[in-house]
Amino acid sequence: MKRYYIYHLSESVIEGGMSRNNAFYKRVSDLDALKINIYSKNIFKRFWFAVKTICTLYFIKNRSILIHQGSLWILFPVFFMKANFFQKLVFHLLAKVSKNNKLTIEVNDLVYEQSIDLELFVDDFFSFLQQRLYTIKDCYYIFASHEMKYYTSKKYNILSKYSSVIINGAPELKDYSIIYNDEKWMESDKKKFVYAGSLNKGRQIEDLLTIFTDNEDNLLIVLGNEGEWLNEIKLPKNIIYLGNFEEGIAHYIVSKCDIGIIPYNENRFYYNLCFPTKVSFYITAGLPVLCTPLKELQNVFYNDDAILFNSFSNWKNIIKDIDKEHIIKMKKATDLIKKSYQWDFVLQSLKFE
Repeated sequence: MKRYYIYHLSESVIEGGMSRNNAFYKRVSDLDALKINIYSKNIFKRFWFAVKTICTLYFIKNRSILIHQGSLWILFPVFFMKANFFQKLVFHLLAKVSKNNKLTIEVNDLVYEQSIDLELFVDDFFSFLQQRLYTIKDCYYIFASHEMKYYTSKKYNILSKYSSVIINGAPELKDYSIIYNDEKWMESDKKKFVYAGSLNKGRQIEDLLTIFTDNEDNLLIVLGNEGEWLNEIKLPKNIIYLGNFEEGIAHYIVSKCDIGIIPYNENRFYYNLCFPTKVSFYITAGLPVLCTPLKELQNVFYNDDAILFNSFSNWKNIIKDIDKEHIIKMKKATDLIKKSYQWDFVLQSLKFE
C-alpha cells in the first residue's frame, strides 16, 4: 500500500506545533511515502498546491494517507468552510477518501477547547467543525495526549481501534555555544528557573513574574514567541527575557538552566487535557520540571522524581526553599528518562502502513 503524507512546514521551527510537524516529517522521510507540502508564503503557490492535493485525494484508492489537522485548515480555510456549499463538498471529499483509503488525521490540539482556556478569540464554528471532523466514518486519529484521546473518543464516539496517542517529544540536545553564549547569566551561582514557550496571556506569565519579583535570590529566564510585551515593562534584574529563538538554540539555552517550569492553571480544562511540548523540551535538555498538578502529566509521570507537582499557590515558597541538593537528585532522575522523550523514540510507535 503506497503512503501519502500531507503536511505543512515553515522555514523555521519556533513553536511547539511546528516542532511536532517537523518531527513527523523527518520520521516519514525514512519511509516510502509521497510527501506533499501544502504550505507556501506565496498565496498563488498555496492555491496551486491546494488544487493539486485535492485532485490527488479525489482520485486515489487503496492508499494510506496521513494528514495533520492543521494542514486541513490550510487546505480548506475556515473562512470558506463557513459557506455551507463549500463545507459540504469538503466533508464529502474526506468521507470519500476515508472510504477508499486508510485516512489518518494527526490531532495536535483541540482548537475550540484550547481557545477558551487560553483566553483567545473563541469561534464557535470550530466546535461544529470538530464535530464533523471527528465523526468521519472509518477515519483514524492520532492524538497528542492520552486525556485528549479519551475526551474526544468519548464525546464523538470514536472506537478505540480508530485512535492512538503520540505525545509531544523534543529533539536531541545539541551544542549551540558558538551561536549563543551569554556567560553573564549562565555563570551565575543563583538557581536558574526557565520558562520556554508561548508568552501570550492565559498562561499565567504575569503571575510568574510576580513570584520572581519578590524572590531576588533566584533567576527566571524567559524565552519564546509572543513575548514582545515584556520589553515594554520594567523587569527586575533577576528576570531575564531573552526573546524568541529557533528550536535548537532555545533547547541549548534551556540546558544551561536548573529547572524548567510549567505554571499552567490546574483548574482550566484544556491544560489538564494536553501534553505540553515544553515538558519533553525541558527533560531532553536534562532539566527536571516544576509543574502545577495537571491531570495528563500526573498520569504519565505518576511515580517519577524528575517532575515536582504542586499547586501554583505554593510556588513562591517552593522556588525559595528548594536547595541545589534536591535539584541534583531530580536531575539524576531526569537523566534516566530523557531519551524516552526524544522524538526518535516517541515516533517509533507511528503506524503508517
